[in-house]
Order: sequence, then structure tokens, then C-alpha cells
Amino acid sequence: MANFQDYHGLPEFRNAVAKFMSRTRGNRVTFDPDRIVMSGGATGAHEATAFCLADPGDAFLVPTPYYPGFDRDLRWRTGVKLVPVICESANNFKLTKQALEEAYEKATEDTSELKFTHNNPSNPLAQLWTETH
Repeated sequence: MANFQDYHGLPEFRNAVAKFMSRTRGNRVTFDPDRIVMSGGATGAHEATAFCLADPGDAFLVPTPYYPGFDRDLRWRTGVKLVPVICESANNFKLTKQALEEAYEKATEDTSELKFTHNNPSNPLAQLWTETH
């Protein structure tokens, strides 16, 4: 007889993750383990997220430089487009309103549904995103 584990991840592990995340937030926030989904790696998580959030032809605005695997993880099977938000070295690759507006204008020429994605910390620069970033 073959039994498979819960597709969301082992309940014991999800409970432990929820408790850990609550502790890292000083127990000011609680996390519902039933709303935590575990993945076997970033590629599967990225692709599943793209399938859930977008339809083929939709676009994600992605600050540059971005994780090169996004081209594979977010695009290949989902039909989602990636529109770079150009962040420049002159300001330490900070995301600016102007850069977002320019990418938004470019993206709306080709699609009506836009999403935004980023890593925190960023990959490949390892910068932490803050409210003022």
C-alpha cells in the first residue's frame, strides 16, 4: 500500500514553521499552518505562484537585476511575460517610482493584467527591501 503525504507539506512541519515565524515576529503576529504550503524548492514554488496569480499573457513587473531562474520558473510553462523594472547602479539598484511607471507604461502596451514580484532579500544582490526601498 502506498500512502502519500499531504500535498501542502507535513502538518507537523507546517505547525513548526508557523510557530517559528510567530517567534521571529516577537509573537505579535500569528500564522495559520493551514495557510502554509511547503514546496520542494524555489522553482516549484515560483511556478505554482505564477500559475495561481496569472493567466497566459499576463505580465509580472520584476525589478532588475533579478534572479535569472525567474525566466524559467515564471515563464516557460505558464505563458506569463516578465517586464523588467530597470533599477540602476547609480542609486544602488533602488526601486524608484519613475522606474515603476516606465515599466508599467511599457507593460500596458502588451497586456492588461499586471503583477509585481520581487525577492526579499533580492537575488542576486542580497539587498533587503524596506518600506522606503
